[in-house]
Amino acid sequence: MKKTIVIIVLCVGLGLVSSSQAFADNLKEDAEIIVNKARIVIEEVKNAPDSGPAYDLIRQSAGVAIIPDMFKGGFVVGGSYGKGVVVARKDGKWSGPSFVYIGAGSIGFQIGAQLTDLILVVIGQNTMESFLRSNFKLGADAAIAVGPLGAQATAATEILLKGGIYSYSRAKGLFAGVSLEGAGLGTEFDLNRAYYQTTSNPKDILYGQVETPESGKKLFQALSAFIKE
Repeated sequence: MKKTIVIIVLCVGLGLVSSSQAFADNLKEDAEIIVNKARIVIEEVKNAPDSGPAYDLIRQSAGVAIIPDMFKGGFVVGGSYGKGVVVARKDGKWSGPSFVYIGAGSIGFQIGAQLTDLILVVIGQNTMESFLRSNFKLGADAAIAVGPLGAQATAATEILLKGGIYSYSRAKGLFAGVSLEGAGLGTEFDLNRAYYQTTSNPKDILYGQVETPESGKKLFQALSAFIKE
């Protein structure tokens, strides 16, 4: 009887270990997919004829957040949800990606425009440090404005002077500004841990204190190529 109990306990324990490993492997795969999708978004925007304003702003940015497949990532009642990455830029160099989620109500979203990808251009180091928190709200904890288009991109604005976030959307090759006032942003600690294996802390990642995996290096190579055009 005792032997039977021991065997059952061992089997259960091995099953839990196996399940935990499978879960970790799945998270790692999910993280790699998100990073690769973010890179593809930047590469495609680079070739878009209407991406000039974003190009000008990213050159002045302290970082960029990229949320691929916003609406494909899953709906919640009366709003939407997605996962992506944020990378910091300092002295012309990009950090590795830290994983974030975004959740928003229907305010400001034009579902008829089939919004799929989001790009948030972060202006000012103080705004960039908002991403070191576990969560914050756009418009309340960080100023946000619809990304300017055309000649507006070079005009002096409060965000360019004081810091904040410009938001853009991209769907079916079209690039436009989008309102995200009131949307919530937060850190995906599990994805950070799965991707880096050493830390889940966005400060370690965005301050360049950990080694960036190969897919992350390809992402900031794509960003560097974008702003050098």
